[in-house]
Amino acid sequence: MASIKEKIIKEVEKIPKDKIDELYNVVHLFRVGVVSKKKAAKDRPSKAAKFFGIWKNMSSEENAVLEEIQARRKRTYRARIL
Repeated sequence: MASIKEKIIKEVEKIPKDKIDELYNVVHLFRVGVVSKKKAAKDRPSKAAKFFGIWKNMSSEENAVLEEIQARRKRTYRARIL
């Protein structure tokens, strides 16, 4: 069974010579786009990483609000199960 790379090569061999330049441009731009997307994803921190540590130095008022929200969520979740 032929690999996908071998199948691509066979298809490329069937393309008329006057269209090879266009095909090269398509393949080249596709490859460059894939490489740049991988590099961009690797270099950029995740969106969630921006929020790491934001609750580190909360005031007591802010902490009380957060605890209230957590308590309400627990009560709501518990009520749905029972």
